[in-house]
Amino acid sequence: MASESDGRGSFDGVKLMTTMDGCLLVPLRPIMANVVTTNDRSSFHTLTSLATEFVSDLLKTNPNRKVVLIRESFGGQVAPIVALKLQAQAKRSAKTTTHKNPVQGLVMVNPATSWNETNWDQLGPALANLRFLQRDNTEGITPYTLVGGMALSALIPDSTQFNQIAELILGAQPQSLNPMEALDAMTDGFSILGNNSLIIEHRIGKWLPVGAAILTEERLASLEVPTVVIAGDDDNFLPSKSEAERLVKIIPTSKKINVPGSGHYVLDGRVNLTEAIIFSDIDPLGLKKQKKRDPILDYELPSWDAVQSIIDNRVQPLRQLTSPVFFSSDETGKRWAGLGKVPSNGPIVFVANHQFFGLDLGLIIAELLQTRGILARGLAHPIIFQNSQEQLPGQPLSPGIVRKEDSTNPFDSKLFQRFGTVMVTPRNYYRLLQSGQNALLFPGGVREVSHGKDEAYQLFWPDNTDFIRTAARFNATIIPLSAVGAADSVNILLDSEEMVNLPFGIGDRILQGSGNVTAARFNRQSNEELFVTPLAVPTIPARHYFVFGKPISTQDVHHKDKEACQTLYMDVQDELKRGLVDVLEAREKDPFKESVGRLAYEKITGKAAPSFPIEELNNKMA
Repeated sequence: MASESDGRGSFDGVKLMTTMDGCLLVPLRPIMANVVTTNDRSSFHTLTSLATEFVSDLLKTNPNRKVVLIRESFGGQVAPIVALKLQAQAKRSAKTTTHKNPVQGLVMVNPATSWNETNWDQLGPALANLRFLQRDNTEGITPYTLVGGMALSALIPDSTQFNQIAELILGAQPQSLNPMEALDAMTDGFSILGNNSLIIEHRIGKWLPVGAAILTEERLASLEVPTVVIAGDDDNFLPSKSEAERLVKIIPTSKKINVPGSGHYVLDGRVNLTEAIIFSDIDPLGLKKQKKRDPILDYELPSWDAVQSIIDNRVQPLRQLTSPVFFSSDETGKRWAGLGKVPSNGPIVFVANHQFFGLDLGLIIAELLQTRGILARGLAHPIIFQNSQEQLPGQPLSPGIVRKEDSTNPFDSKLFQRFGTVMVTPRNYYRLLQSGQNALLFPGGVREVSHGKDEAYQLFWPDNTDFIRTAARFNATIIPLSAVGAADSVNILLDSEEMVNLPFGIGDRILQGSGNVTAARFNRQSNEELFVTPLAVPTIPARHYFVFGKPISTQDVHHKDKEACQTLYMDVQDELKRGLVDVLEAREKDPFKESVGRLAYEKITGKAAPSFPIEELNNKMA
């Protein structure tokens, strides 16, 4: 039967076990569904032949129609077989050695191609045989419906799906019902399974083993259709995660999408099928023929309304906790309140010490944007971009995966990239300055951001002066940025070295995990950079202070003059250290240095707590 569909899945006791949905994307709409009815007792061969005829009949009306087959679970067996049949038909009908496969793409969602690797051939008939323990026309909860309902519940590994199923069965939020109402509702819910035990027995015995046997590695390897395999990482019904890995090794031009935290019924709003198809090798819109997006030159800041919304949701809560104070310096090194002395002509390289855990990045970028309209594009560690690099125009960070906005997550890679953050590589840094853009650089990197117990506000910079040489090549202005506060907001229990020395193999596993993280510095191997976060517990957040140091010009420094670049490198370090020393001393005169009094003052007055007089930062100037 063919029917139009809006593409939304449905959950009920019958369809969970007995419906095979197959969709055709033409090219993205309309979606046509090929549904197997609950009373179907045909053979597997007949089933796949009818599905093939269904597609062929649609193609007869429009031979140029682009078709994408989408099948889930058991349908994941049917779909590749249909694709192979259509592929063979196209070859036979071709007048030359070249042929055109009418199927443009194939999507297999938690496919049952691994059926013969499971125990369902034994468990399924045992479940179906429970029907003999009930009388004819028995209504309500029976051994079959009860155990069947429990079996279905066992396939739902996460609370999100369980609550959705519970709400569907109960017809209301579970917590809103008393025990008797819940029992009555469960009776209605489990009775949905009805008398479908014969259907389950037929499909488990006559369809699934046959389909799995037909799809040998040789046949799968002969597929000439771009394929996407979508797998729930926590599928308890089938070994979908490992099966996806196996399939993409066998099927040419295939890719997998793993859905974290999802079980067998993965199409529940956490997967955007259209997006997954568009940005795969199926490529129905021909995006691969378009110019790839350049993260340096093609970047555009979101609209100001969007920027303000993000700052309100992400940065403002941190501002309320840390009450940050900002200072800037003029050409003589004199400090001023606010960022009025930060030059606006680029390119500018803001060179900062990397505070513990790096949570102050949003504070810095937001302040520059809101008070001076300056966008400083961060250069971040590769771990931020693993599995999430943009490639095609408009491509999201993880195509196909629907991610909910988390307004409390400070490590959201999508958020970083929306504000122009790029991976820290020599090429990216070079191209930012070459195009006149501003960069925010943390030379201390991982070593500095995960410092030890007695290493707060120390610099751990590399010996090479490459970032100075590149800045000099493009006459960039360097502004050292001294940041204080984060190290005083945590209590470090175990530092990185102590973590990797933990007994009972714990330290070895931590060290092995660190070796799997791509190193940030291009001239170092992953195992040479210890990416281990210290074990720390948060305390009441300390006040944060940011001193933008004296602007340092590179105009008179030739980038090939190693000695001059080394001298400038030390000047930048010295200016940053000067800012750290001065602000650490000056904050002792801050009447609201202590967190409790500061937070109480701001809560009561609705105003930012005042800080120390600006003269405290300029006392040491001659």
